[in-house]
Amino acid sequence: METGADLGDIFDRLRDDLRSFIELSLDESEDSWKQWLSLAGKKVDVKCWEKKNCDNISCPAYKNTCGRCWLIAGTMCGGIPRGKFALKYENCTKCDVYQEAVLLDPVNEVYEHLITLVHSLRSRQQEFKSLALHDALTGLYNRNYSDIIINREQKRIRRIGGTLTLYVIDLDKFKYINDTYGHIHGDGVLREFALILKKSVRDTDLVVRYGGDEFLIIKHESPDVNGNGMINRIRRSVEDWNKEYGSENYAMSFSYGYSVMDQSRDFKLAFEDADAMMYANKNSKT
Repeated sequence: METGADLGDIFDRLRDDLRSFIELSLDESEDSWKQWLSLAGKKVDVKCWEKKNCDNISCPAYKNTCGRCWLIAGTMCGGIPRGKFALKYENCTKCDVYQEAVLLDPVNEVYEHLITLVHSLRSRQQEFKSLALHDALTGLYNRNYSDIIINREQKRIRRIGGTLTLYVIDLDKFKYINDTYGHIHGDGVLREFALILKKSVRDTDLVVRYGGDEFLIIKHESPDVNGNGMINRIRRSVEDWNKEYGSENYAMSFSYGYSVMDQSRDFKLAFEDADAMMYANKNSKT
């Protein structure tokens, strides 16, 4: 039985650990979560892959340093992916691995419940943040996120110089797709084109669904004036798509324009120039 002094120590630790989490959570980083977990949680000696004699290297819990398989999404219990934390937690609490690791003593159980609660809140926070910054249809960044990045980059350029290249890219004849085949089919074409854009850029480039069938690509490199880089990669991918999915009535195509943002030209001016070039490119095809 815990004495009054022992209970006082436990409550003091709980209070301090909760305060630490609040402080670390303000930066919302993966490192802050790992740091808090290492401070608040006891090391989990029970490993699911060892207890179950599992050697499934495809399972994200296999030899994971976290050890808390009940917090890891997509664990393959019995060879079946178990999905998100919220969908699998009830089953996990019934597992002998969880029970052996968690139900050591009441204090340890309270801490594990606390860790699970924090993990759940953190997961929801990340989901809401992702929804706020990503386009629901294509999975690309949305205009809200691009506004944040552009504002930051404008300040950097004004302070220390440098450039940013903006590409405005628009699907051709997209209204025809919606009018002829319906909006569900049009949504599918948008998703396919978004995937082409994402695969055609570098990891350092930002791809944004800017509105409707218009996309914005933000690069720290010089404009692709000769068409031998990013734009050419997009063209080749569109050609491949048309070979597989195009028809006599519709072939995917796009129009684009670009402009450079620097100390003398802010985003508004650069975007207007890129947009005007895109429309000139589109009008030249009619």
